[in-house]
Amino acid sequence: MLHSKPLSGDDSSGFEFVQETLKGDPTCAINFDRLQFHPVQGYIIFEFLLCEESQSVTPYTSHPNRYWHKNSQKFIALFKAAQALNAKLYLVNYARKGTRHENEVLIIEVFAVTKEGITTEKTYKTDRLKFSEWFRKLNKECCEATE
Repeated sequence: MLHSKPLSGDDSSGFEFVQETLKGDPTCAINFDRLQFHPVQGYIIFEFLLCEESQSVTPYTSHPNRYWHKNSQKFIALFKAAQALNAKLYLVNYARKGTRHENEVLIIEVFAVTKEGITTEKTYKTDRLKFSEWFRKLNKECCEATE
């Protein structure tokens, strides 16, 4: 397999630096959670959407259109980036491990977005283990493509 290191810890220093530098100014930028290149599918963008236990929604019932008025620019920008890269865009709803809904994972493959919301999509309800198996397989295929 590719000579690359496994993930260890989070890298929030860049985010913190930009936050400090902007000094509270609003931003038009978004952070990608994950961008990878697949040998067959091309670029793939993943955005992971955490459902907190205190929320009234679960990973299976939450959807960006429910809170579009609060965060539309993020999803519009993600979709525009996906179009520019000719990439697939996956939004992945999940809950923290050890919480009541930890085994609910919803994958939303986004095909069309307007200023009013996501208009065309395909959703896949899965669990944490099946998502991990699929995600690891996809990751391995991406790594093998760069060897």
